Amino acid sequence: MDVDNLGVRRVLVLAVLGLVVVAGIGALGATAEDTGDETTGPPNETTGDRTPTGESADSGAILDKLDRFVTIGPINDSGAGPSPRAQAERVRATAEDRGATTPDQSAELEKNTTALDSDGDGLTDRKERDIGTDPFDADSDDDGLEDGREWTLGSDPLDPDTDKDGVSDGRELERGTSPRSIDADADGLTDERELELGTDPFDHDTDDDGLGDWREVELGTDPTNPDTDGDRLLDGWEYRQQTSEDAKLPDSDPLAMDLYVQVDYAEGVDAEREAFYDRIESEFESMPVDRHNGSGIDVHVTEGGHINESAVYDGDNFWSLKEDHYRDRLGPRAGVYHHVVVTDFATDEVGYGEVGGRFSIVDAGTTTRTKRHVIVHELLHNVVGRIDAPGACDSDPHHYCEGGWLTQEITPGEEEYLPGPLADEIERQGFQP
Repeated sequence: MDVDNLGVRRVLVLAVLGLVVVAGIGALGATAEDTGDETTGPPNETTGDRTPTGESADSGAILDKLDRFVTIGPINDSGAGPSPRAQAERVRATAEDRGATTPDQSAELEKNTTALDSDGDGLTDRKERDIGTDPFDADSDDDGLEDGREWTLGSDPLDPDTDKDGVSDGRELERGTSPRSIDADADGLTDERELELGTDPFDHDTDDDGLGDWREVELGTDPTNPDTDGDRLLDGWEYRQQTSEDAKLPDSDPLAMDLYVQVDYAEGVDAEREAFYDRIESEFESMPVDRHNGSGIDVHVTEGGHINESAVYDGDNFWSLKEDHYRDRLGPRAGVYHHVVVTDFATDEVGYGEVGGRFSIVDAGTTTRTKRHVIVHELLHNVVGRIDAPGACDSDPHHYCEGGWLTQEITPGEEEYLPGPLADEIERQGFQP
């Protein structure tokens, strides 16, 4: 090959390489001025799509062209110096050092933009634009609740009174009602009415007695008191006339004091006739205890039958007699019914009963008239408990020393009435456990 021609060829190749390198550097260096959202570049350059590193989509094509040119031979006779691709790589690295966006930086920028919450209400600006609230106003509807709080609660951040009950959403939360519904617990009573009654607008059965609040208002019972009449029977039980354990409560009334009694007899003891039980019931019915629908105490006496042993009371075995017979004889009614056992006594006493409780024993060897008086006496011990009313005996607060059924001495046919102070005490405190 002619030396002069070879020299000319080298000059031409170097000239072409210079132009290509300059073009590559210009294209690659365009990202050095990248400001983030808007891409800048040399005059007359089309920005187009960007690669993750921020460089022009045309950069790869330029590098490929440079690779092809390198095959011509070394840039100079000695072969020293970087190749055009190496020069371009250095330019790209320099551009990134000057602040071009990297993949991690792009992701962080996207994250920050997505999480932006200009008004600090707990909703991002993007979310606020989606639902129509003002991203620069924490409480778009001016109801006292921030938009993010309303979104969490399910109320409308664009409506100051979501449930249209005349009370703003913020005020509803302050007073303890629901901004989403006029009857939050769906019990038939509006939240406004529940506030008046003192019931819980978020609980359809405020007192957990088995009757919904609306039903209690309809019946006249107290929806904030599970035992309106104070007889230790839940209102729901009395309304349905049976307990949750299926113990029957015939003729029960949640507005009247009901006392359920089973009378059992020890082996060999004769049972009393029906008139005996009727008389006990009438004695309680005539007592001056005021109630919601009248006066008196409704006693329901049933005869249980005979137990399988004599169960003699010896003066010391009262509690063992209860343990042996109470639950065994009453089953699911235990804890609800009162139990009277008529049995033989080995002492001079004629009766013994719990002071605040549900178990009593009566001497089988007394007359029918005495048995009746003793049963009324012991049942009153059960329901009154320790006497707090004026007239209680100083040395014996379980008895009443100013007359009536609870005197210390039992005289059948005498003092058979309930004194007013004891009637008041029963009305005030209800039956004792």
